[in-house]
Amino acid sequence: MDRKIITFQNTQQIIQFVNLVSKLDFDVDVKYGSRIVDAKSILGVLSLASYKTVEVIFHTIAYCNPQLDKLLAIAS
Repeated sequence: MDRKIITFQNTQQIIQFVNLVSKLDFDVDVKYGSRIVDAKSILGVLSLASYKTVEVIFHTIAYCNPQLDKLLAIAS
């Protein structure tokens, strides 16, 4: 499991992020405070992460997926 802190600056970044996460073969969650939503849910991420610093939790053993770098570039 890997965790990253990111901030989305606009809705377009969230949409791009969710589209890329949806292509991954492992689970990803977005956490803000005590609330956690599935990162593959556009409505969940939009309701939780708009203009906030959130924690993204990647449920994978190895940080070896090249798509993860692209995801983090969108939201940094």
